[in-house]
Amino acid sequence: MEIGLIYSKSDPRQAEARNFLKRFVAERGIVARIVESEQPVASPTLIINGQTLCEQRTRPRSAGASMFPSFDDIAHALERHLWSL
Repeated sequence: MEIGLIYSKSDPRQAEARNFLKRFVAERGIVARIVESEQPVASPTLIINGQTLCEQRTRPRSAGASMFPSFDDIAHALERHLWSL
């Protein structure tokens, strides 16, 4: 499995998403190549085997709501790809 991650390490929430991704892969013994690209982005983008998971909204659902994929979104995307291998 190839996983690409575009994120901003200056945003603590995006850094947490990166750490979650690495921990999720390691804890489940997933054989994956993780390619990281640190850029000044407002929302991280996850690319799994060429399929992109990114925020589609242009405005948050509510005040203070995150504008990027949640940990659950990331986990579900990874699990879907595992089952399709």
